[in-house]
Amino acid sequence: MKIWAFVAAAGAAILLSGCATVSREQCEAGDWPEIGKSHALQGFPASRLENVVEDCGRHSIAVDTEAYMKGWGMGVRAYCTPQRGFEDGRTGKRPSFSCPADLAVDYDDARRLGGRLKEAEDDVSLSESNLERSRRQVDDLGERIAALDCMQEDQAARRSCRLERERLRDRRSSARFSLESSRRDLRQAQRERDVVFEDVMAAYARRFSREP
Repeated sequence: MKIWAFVAAAGAAILLSGCATVSREQCEAGDWPEIGKSHALQGFPASRLENVVEDCGRHSIAVDTEAYMKGWGMGVRAYCTPQRGFEDGRTGKRPSFSCPADLAVDYDDARRLGGRLKEAEDDVSLSESNLERSRRQVDDLGERIAALDCMQEDQAARRSCRLERERLRDRRSSARFSLESSRRDLRQAQRERDVVFEDVMAAYARRFSREP
């Protein structure tokens, strides 16, 4: 499905990098516009230039700050698109700079749409986690019940064991009820996610005059 392919691509979007600012090889190559553009596309602010100057300075290499900033500005404009805004909304990220005024409205609107989908997907993930926790609890109680041996010769021990078994069975019964409730909650969250997905994607297509 074309829309799902778009969402999959959004999930694989460029993320903020935690690596070193620039390598010695990059400093020596001196492609400052490309480095500046690359940093903007990773969501870094203009102050990233200070790190570049510091890193290249360690190798006694001067930075063409004007060329870097020119590339950074180009990168900002390439970043601030509706598609990137949607991706950032879905991943809960945003750049460390403000988009230019002529691009900000579209970027922000798309980001809000992506954010709506993220909230619905987060609800599904939470329901899945609750379901798995309930399933583990039922399984754990079943194992504890099966492990009980109430065939002891001592009457008091047998009685204590049987009481413990009944207590665990009661807990398992409650856990099974919670498990079914978790299953219902997950189905509901999935239905709501699907409704939001269709609504968001339709709104995106209308707002930006194209299907993602």
